[in-house]
Amino acid sequence: MNLENFSVSFTSLKANKMRSLLTTLGIIIGVMSIILLVSIVAGTQDYIENEIKALGTNTFMIAPGNNEEMHGPPGTFAINKLKVSQIDLLEARSSYGAKAMPAYMNMGVLVKYKNKSTNTSILVGTNERFPDLRNWPVETGKFFRSDDVNSSRKVCVVGPTIVNNFFRGASPIGKEIYVSGKKFTIIGVFVKKGKSFGQDSDDLIVMPITTAHDMSGTTTINQIMLKIPDPKNMDKAVAETKRILLKEMDKEDFSITTQAELLGMFKTFADVLSVVMGCVAGISLFVGGIGIMNIMLVTVKERTREIGIRKAVGASFGDILEQFIVESIVVAVAGGLVGILLASLMILAVGPFLSFPLKVSIPSVIIAFVFSSLTGIFFGTYPALKAAKIDPIIALRYE
Repeated sequence: MNLENFSVSFTSLKANKMRSLLTTLGIIIGVMSIILLVSIVAGTQDYIENEIKALGTNTFMIAPGNNEEMHGPPGTFAINKLKVSQIDLLEARSSYGAKAMPAYMNMGVLVKYKNKSTNTSILVGTNERFPDLRNWPVETGKFFRSDDVNSSRKVCVVGPTIVNNFFRGASPIGKEIYVSGKKFTIIGVFVKKGKSFGQDSDDLIVMPITTAHDMSGTTTINQIMLKIPDPKNMDKAVAETKRILLKEMDKEDFSITTQAELLGMFKTFADVLSVVMGCVAGISLFVGGIGIMNIMLVTVKERTREIGIRKAVGASFGDILEQFIVESIVVAVAGGLVGILLASLMILAVGPFLSFPLKVSIPSVIIAFVFSSLTGIFFGTYPALKAAKIDPIIALRYE
């Protein structure tokens, strides 16, 4: 391309600064959308995958009900037939060394210490295998033992948020708190986990499941988690677990989900989300491209006499075509660069305050820049052709 055309383009754009800014605005928004949306999807995907993988590839969950097997009308609810007694059954009959834990969960439980009170995010009733199966060790104190579960002792292990709310840095070990009006002794504090899926994981209380059942007056368990020593035996262990449970329940009464299946479901969701967000960003670029074309058509009309003079002194069809295409490309590329800069600044500024990581994706930056350049070429071609086809005689007479 002729360097003179770049000089003419920059001169024209500087002469109409506000128009140039408004022209690039659509491209800026489109490029920002691409980079931000890709960063959000990629960051969320990495975060959730890490959360799922943290449980280990050798664990799987049993939940009540099986949507794939139920044939009732919408709104049909499965009866929860999971029992604590099935824990011992599954461990005793497992050929692959499976260890199991039940989980009874309750949300928003009132917790008091002296004259302070708060509603904790979650209460969990489980057995002594919780730290191992959930990969969640105790930082100070200890976790309860099987004897504590069998005797329904009123002991609990709490998350760091509970400690911060009530004890302000002092050791809570041995202190007594009231959970739903019942007195419990704190025997341990979990390692800090932070937020998980937007929820404070450290705002929890874990107690023996027998104690939780006594307190709530129920024998319900929400899920059973199993862990096997060798991940290679996962499929066989799942199949065996199904056979064991089918001797007590129907296939509609339970469902088993592995970590691999959870990852697969989320990746499918993430792929769909990426396509949808990509379409939204594409529409933004398309709208920005239309803005470029409209402004360039106005520019061609305003500069008709200039085009006539250039043709009169020897400018060819190709010279005029190149001049206006270059102007479109300059506008699009400038908008793309500004969009990349603003998106990067927003990620750096907002990222630290989000519960999931945001990161500037180099491929998304390259794709956004390339698409912004192509947008300038595509939508600038028609106005450029219109300018190049102007009859010089008519153009010189244009007022």
